[in-house]
Amino acid sequence: MKNSQEVFESHMKAVDTLEPSKVMDDYTDDAIFITPEKTYKGKQVIFNFYKKFLPNFDGFQFKTIKQEAHDNVVYFVWSGKNTHLDIQLATDTYIIDNGKIKQHTFAAINN
Repeated sequence: MKNSQEVFESHMKAVDTLEPSKVMDDYTDDAIFITPEKTYKGKQVIFNFYKKFLPNFDGFQFKTIKQEAHDNVVYFVWSGKNTHLDIQLATDTYIIDNGKIKQHTFAAINN
């Protein structure tokens, strides 16, 4: 079973592929994903979010500000941009359960 850091690394590699199905491999079936706009419950609903969201990350250059894993929690602060997005500051928190993302929060300031 993957530890929290390994789940995070797998998730980031999946995001880089821009393929929602690969991103979803790291989530539990009953995962919850909370954003400022909406709370997404369940793997299929989160998949639909990524299906719309991931194309915006084509050519995106992430800059990691801080990333830590402690027990079952991963904290990630980042920025970056491409032709579609200019994210000044973003944060993700992942709660890992049995090698999968059980809960995930996300917020960003987009210029």
